[in-house]
Amino acid sequence: MWEWIKGTGAFWSTAGEYGWSAASWALLSLSAAMGLLGVVIPVIPGAIVLLVGALLFHWMSPGWLSWWTIGVLGAMVVLDRVVDFVGTAAGTKWFGGTKWGIFGALTGGLVGLFFGPFGLIFGPVIGAFAFELAWARRHPKQAARSGLGAGVGFGLSMLGRLGVCLLMLAALGVDLFWYSG
Repeated sequence: MWEWIKGTGAFWSTAGEYGWSAASWALLSLSAAMGLLGVVIPVIPGAIVLLVGALLFHWMSPGWLSWWTIGVLGAMVVLDRVVDFVGTAAGTKWFGGTKWGIFGALTGGLVGLFFGPFGLIFGPVIGAFAFELAWARRHPKQAARSGLGAGVGFGLSMLGRLGVCLLMLAALGVDLFWYSG
C-alpha cells in the first residue's frame, strides 16, 4: 500500500504546476455550479459552498483572487442567510400573519433542515400554520393564509438568494478576469 501512495505522489509531482492549476479551476467551477444549484435545492448551502470553493482556489492558485474579493464573498454569505429568513418572515407578514406566525415560519424553516428538501420547503408553511393556530388562537382559515404567506415568502427568498449568488459570481468574475492574471 505504501508503494501505491508513493506512486501517487510521483504522479502529482510530474503533473506539476499545470495539473494543480487545472484542479484548482475545476474546483472553483464546481463550487460555482453548486452555488447556483443551492438556490434551487435548499439542502445545498450554495453561498457557503461558493465561498469555500473560492478560498480553496485562492490557496491552490495564489495571485488570482484578492483578499478583498474573499471578504466580499464572506459578507454575501451573511446576506444570503439574512435574505432567506427575512423573505419567509415578510411573506408571512404580508399575508396577515402575526408575530407568532412569523416565529412559526422561522422555526419551521430551522426544523425543516433535518427533513431534507421537503422539510425546507414545507417547514415554514407548517410552522406558520401551527403557531397561528396554537399560540395566536387564530381561525384555521387565517392560519392557512399565514402559512401560504410563508410559502410565498420562501419563493421570494429563493429569488433573493439567486440575486446574491449572481452577485457573488459577478464579484469572482470581475476579480478573476479584470484585475488578476
